[in-house]
Amino acid sequence: MMDKFDLKHMRIFLQLVRVGNVSKVAEETGVSQQAISGYLKRLREAFPHELFLRQSSGLKPTDFALGLAAKFEKILLDVDGLFNDSSFDATTSTATFRLIANEYAQLTIIPRLSSLIALEAPSVRLHVKDFDPQTHEASLASGDADILIGFSEFVSAGVVKAHLKKEQYSWVVGKNSLISSSIRTVGDLQNHSHIGFANGASHLVDNVESFLHKHSVSRQVTAVLPCYTSLIPFLEFNDVVAFVPSALARSSHLNILSFDSEMGTFDVVVGWHRRSSGSSARKWLTNLVQRSSE
Repeated sequence: MMDKFDLKHMRIFLQLVRVGNVSKVAEETGVSQQAISGYLKRLREAFPHELFLRQSSGLKPTDFALGLAAKFEKILLDVDGLFNDSSFDATTSTATFRLIANEYAQLTIIPRLSSLIALEAPSVRLHVKDFDPQTHEASLASGDADILIGFSEFVSAGVVKAHLKKEQYSWVVGKNSLISSSIRTVGDLQNHSHIGFANGASHLVDNVESFLHKHSVSRQVTAVLPCYTSLIPFLEFNDVVAFVPSALARSSHLNILSFDSEMGTFDVVVGWHRRSSGSSARKWLTNLVQRSSE
């Protein structure tokens, strides 16, 4: 039976169990849909029980497939462990590292990380995907991702974490804002329109409300943006107040409003699965991420 499939089959199978969609797995792995279907066919031929049930939402793994996935993951952890202690030469490596990063990291850490990699490992490539609270641990466990960068409280307990920095929120306006001169105290915030973020981390909302409640200040949110990336073009045409992480405010050259009262803080971390704890390549990349966040 084992001569019908190899480690690649196992990794593809684990991703199919996690994603449940052939085209998505093909996109994530860079393998054609035809090849993914071929892997799946050989797996079906190798086992006497059904592996997936086709539904309108995609492929649903059977109980047998879920049990098989647990066994495959253990095998891959053992195999990966054979290579974890091997040396990693960044100057000659042609590896592609897969990173999970939230929007904050994509805007404030990844650009500098890419620059450092270009200097120290010119043939190494990065593949960055969005942070998903529901799937990030599984992606790391299956080998679909090497490390993640995000906010500590949203990273699963099963992920090994290392502290990068303590971040703080700031009230900001556009760099050419005309209202900044009229905002001297926290109370002045309620005299101007505000914007919010639909996909912002929940602690961002908590920090806003807690800060304003402490100072008995209310605010009028006139627009809700989908993400931080849309903030800069929005501020070019709208003179309003926003609440964002300080590093993002600085990297975007926004005008930070200074108050005597302290803002809420949160921890930014880099994380990985325990399967790669001894990997010299992972250690090199983690060190570079730490330098990029300074």
